[in-house]
Formats: sequence, structure tokens, C-alpha cells
Amino acid sequence: MADDVTMPNSKLIVDDCLNNFNNLSSDRPRLFFAPGRANLLGAHMDYNGGVVMPVTLSKGTYLAMSPRSDQNICVISAQFDNQCHTFSLGELSVNREKVWASYVEAACWVFNKRWPISQGFNLAITSNLPIAKGLSSSASLVCVVLYALSQYYEVDVTTDELIHLAHQAENEYVGVRCGVLDQTAIFLGKHDSVLVFDCQDLSRQYAPLQGDDVSIAIIDSHKPRKLATSEFNQRVSECTSALSKMQSEIPGLRVLRDLNKKQLEEHGSMLSDTEYRRVSHVVEETLRTKRGLSALQDDDIATFGVCMSQSHQSLKDLYEVSIPELDSIVDSAVAVDGCYGSRLTGAGFGGCVVALVHPSIKREFETEVCSQYMSNYGIKTNVDWFQPAGKPLEILLD
Repeated sequence: MADDVTMPNSKLIVDDCLNNFNNLSSDRPRLFFAPGRANLLGAHMDYNGGVVMPVTLSKGTYLAMSPRSDQNICVISAQFDNQCHTFSLGELSVNREKVWASYVEAACWVFNKRWPISQGFNLAITSNLPIAKGLSSSASLVCVVLYALSQYYEVDVTTDELIHLAHQAENEYVGVRCGVLDQTAIFLGKHDSVLVFDCQDLSRQYAPLQGDDVSIAIIDSHKPRKLATSEFNQRVSECTSALSKMQSEIPGLRVLRDLNKKQLEEHGSMLSDTEYRRVSHVVEETLRTKRGLSALQDDDIATFGVCMSQSHQSLKDLYEVSIPELDSIVDSAVAVDGCYGSRLTGAGFGGCVVALVHPSIKREFETEVCSQYMSNYGIKTNVDWFQPAGKPLEILLD
């Protein structure tokens, strides 16, 4: 098995995926993996042209795949009771009824438009990522299918092209109005590193985040993100409106990320109160990503953690995408000595909290955060532990 996914329990989930595949076929499959991701800094900055700082996670989506003799694509998923979903490429269209396998359909749809798929496949999917919790489980699924197809057909494709195709699949086929953060983070993931991606000029660099020095904790609020889609789209609209107003006064302003504090103070009266709060978050988060990058380059995880916690406060007060349960988890997390910083991950409105924790206090951290959440809300939660991982890959079977 490749080193990239040799993490605790990885063999168990690989075995689960292969066993599930046996429900479809007796053929020997090829096995692929794509990680999930958590954004550490740069919250809601992708569609504002800013810098984002995601890390890929050591858990994700596993895909076992073999060709069929017909033109059908048959998909089963352990997360959906191994229901078999079968489709042919000729059936696919953006108006097709959306089902649990729509993300698989979307990946096949965009790939087939670029490189015709000449045969059907059996696909078995297993994931150890929490679903709909802000860890990019859907993007991980799209990316692993695209990556598997690209490897099977040995197409000449760049990483940037795969990112574009994955983004197109979610936007055009599934109908999710998202930026490129998730797909970019997954395809550009690097071990023991944070990706620093500029969403305006598409430049990228890496900052060190050594797994020996820090563990990534993901704490589930068990509050579903019921408003995530509608409220996310509302935030996009508010920022678009604010940018248009600012552009009428500031020639050459391309994205909100380019706005500075002085300009906001001078022209902020043009904005509604809500727009002013949203733009204030963007301006402050831009500065935080600069401080955060500098801190990681100096191996100063403590300062980077402070930036994360400040980001959460801004998401709570200015961008208004947090909820009391998330705030409670963040507060209890940062109160533990040895926790560097914490914030909500994903779009907000529920889901999970991410924290950077020194490996030596993992047990204490779990006990304190989980017991405090039970005390505050009567909800039993747990902590999932991750390491900074790499990009999609094929796992060579023995």
C-alpha cells in the first residue's frame, strides 16, 4: 500500500472497499484514493479573490474500479447501504434528477465530454470522511472518480485541468455554486504542508505543517448545515453587490481582496450595514492569511493558531456564518493548554470545527472538549484525528 494513505485503520477501510466491490464483480479492481480537506485560514475568500490556506486530510474517499463488457456504469457506496445505481453515459444531462450518485455522474459527464469513455465500469465507493460536515466529502468523491478515469485511460492531463473539470462537474452538473477551493486543495495536497493558494492569480506555494508537531482535530457539532446552501449563496451575492459599489469609486478594483482598510473607511458609507460587515471580514482575513503564512514559514504554529481563532471570531461576528454550538466547541478547544487555535471549517451554519493540537495532549483534548459539549448542549460528540496528507493517488494492491 502507498505510504500516502498508510494511516491508522487505512487497511481496514481498504478491505471494506474491496469487499464492497465484490458485491459488483469478481474481477480484480484498481483502487484509488482522494483526500478530504479542511481550510485553516482564508474563510470565504475563494470567491472574493483572496488567499486560502487549506490542508488535505489523511482520510477521504476510496474507489475500487474495473471495466465492464457493456456501456453501463454501476456504482455502489458503503455510505448508502450499498445501493446499486446504474446509468449509461447517454442518459446524463444537467437536468437529470439528482440522486446520491450525482457526483459520480458529474465526474463521468465532464470526463466524457473531453475524452470519450468507451466502456462501462463497476465502481465501489467507501469513505471515512464525515459527510456534509465541511470536509469536502463531495469534492473528494468527484476528484477520485476523475483521477481514476484519467489513470485508466492514461490521458495527457494537467493537475490544473483536473481541478477545472472537477469544479465544472459540481457547478454545471450538480448545480452547486462553489468556488475552486475544494478541488484545488485536493489535487494540490502535499504531505506535512498547508497549501497557500491565491484565488486571483492562481499562484500556489506551500507552508510547512509537520505532523510530528501538530495533529489536526475535527470535532463534529452534530448540527446539520441546513442553511449552508441558501446562506452561502446569499454571502456571495452580498459580496458581489459590495464589490460593484466599491468599483464605482475605486477604479481598477478587481476583487474585494484588493480592498484595504483605508479604502473601506473612506467609501464604506456606500455599503449597507450587512455589506460593511462582510467586507470587513474580507479585509481582515486578507491580513490574517499574510500573518499566518509568515508564522508557518517561521515554524511558529502558536501564532498561526491565534490567526485561526481570530478568523472564527470574524466568521461569527462579521460574516455571521457560525452558530452557538460551533462557538462553544471553539471556546472549549482553545481553553485546553496545547491547542494552538480553532475555527469552524467549511461554509458554516453547522458541521465541524477544526483545531490544531499538540500530539501530546490529544487524550486530554478529547476528554475536555467532548465533556464540555455534552454539558452545554446534551450532545455526544467525538474528535477525529488527521495528519496533513497528500493528493489523489492509486493504491497498488498486493
